[in-house]
Amino acid sequence: MSRRLLWGIIIVLLITNIASILILTNGSGGNMSDIMDEENLPKEVAKVGNDTITADQWIKSLRSAYGEDYLKSLINEKVVFQLAEEYDLAVNEKFMERELAITETASGIISEAEREQLRKEWKDDIQYTIYRDELLTRDIVIDEQEIQNYYSQNQDRFDFETSYQLSHIVVDDENTAESILDALNNGQAFGELAEQYSIDTYTNQNGGYLGYFTNDSTYLQNIYFTALNNLEPGQFSEPFETTEGTVILYLHHVIPEVELAYDDVKKHIRRLLAKQKLKVEPSVEVLWEEVGVEWIY
Repeated sequence: MSRRLLWGIIIVLLITNIASILILTNGSGGNMSDIMDEENLPKEVAKVGNDTITADQWIKSLRSAYGEDYLKSLINEKVVFQLAEEYDLAVNEKFMERELAITETASGIISEAEREQLRKEWKDDIQYTIYRDELLTRDIVIDEQEIQNYYSQNQDRFDFETSYQLSHIVVDDENTAESILDALNNGQAFGELAEQYSIDTYTNQNGGYLGYFTNDSTYLQNIYFTALNNLEPGQFSEPFETTEGTVILYLHHVIPEVELAYDDVKKHIRRLLAKQKLKVEPSVEVLWEEVGVEWIY
């Protein structure tokens, strides 16, 4: 889970808890800006039997539990991006595409609008990580030959192969498959039909979702990739026979390949090798003095 996503979840939970408590206490929702304004909080935010929890107790507890760590994360982010701008740091575009592609393979089924928004968030997280590691390892000297050797030994690891996001429905016989095909052609959702009919107990409760696969995957039978040749994203296949049963395949999305040359990954390898030479990974806080951080809170 990314740093941004983790803190986002924490903040959402905190806001949700604030709203819930006040709704229960006051009997109405109120305006969210009022809810989050400490001056508008009631003196008591909850009653527990004969006891009460005051707003002051609650706010202090939240700050104690989450406030300092979250504030540090915000400071760290600003420090890293300010120094990245100062030192004119940049991320190789093809390397960024490869990192975004890898991240997307763990995203599940999402809409194009969600994908566009998530890619912006992923890009911010990836940039932060790269800039942070570049800044924290900038004084460590790595010989060019060492970088070249690492690339030669691990070259295949840096390319991203075309990946297909798939779901399937597996049934016992062709007649059932044809009935499902009719339902699909009439607009019924693939996931609903998978839950209802698929005999694949590993995927049917998830709408038949398989995940992302490359052409050299050994998890799926070769006939799956033959069926893919006739599909565009958003399309389903004609039924085909496998050793597991009769299958209808659905193609959600395709992430194209990304091939990286030495120059595309040289800085990444330097960071990897430099971090290996660190006995203890330093905190971003060692960079605070360069920017000038005043801890007010």
